[in-house]
Amino acid sequence: MDIIHQITQKISSLSAGEQWDIRAKDLWLSHSDFHSISVYLSRESEKGGFSIQHLPRSSLFQTLDVVTVTKH
Repeated sequence: MDIIHQITQKISSLSAGEQWDIRAKDLWLSHSDFHSISVYLSRESEKGGFSIQHLPRSSLFQTLDVVTVTKH
């Protein structure tokens, strides 16, 4: 099962109003792979089923790639 399918399945299973933080670290993705997925999710969110927020968070030593998905 590919990562895009896993993510879309998880989003589909969320209840309305529920949020999910997607982290590159949790998915074992590089920054560039995570960026590609977040662009895909941005395009998919235009259909209205969910919204996303790109929340730049950083720790002392690295930037943490995080996208928050909210199901509608």
